[in-house]
Amino acid sequence: MTNVEIFGGICGFTTRVSSEKHKGYKASFQLESQCPNWKKVNEILGGKELDIMAELFKDKETGTVNSQVIDLALRTIPHVSCPVISGILKSLEVCVGLALPKDASITFVE
Repeated sequence: MTNVEIFGGICGFTTRVSSEKHKGYKASFQLESQCPNWKKVNEILGGKELDIMAELFKDKETGTVNSQVIDLALRTIPHVSCPVISGILKSLEVCVGLALPKDASITFVE
């Protein structure tokens, strides 16, 4: 199980992602969020087994993105720069062993 906490920024919402590895490069996630839009995403994708290779990488032959997370987020989340999108994908990536757990951040410098 991989757990990630994402603070959205100016919206003030925090979202927690819990990713669970299945067989091979398959995994699922559950969200706990204060954001009503991410709650909708969880209702649709939460607990659903996903092919993490398809979630993270473009199709080599066509160059298309076949990520259910990105597709649903773009249809559901009004703010496409929301860091929760990256947080979900990073949690899934670490969960299946394609990356090591390391904090990431966005820092505004004046």
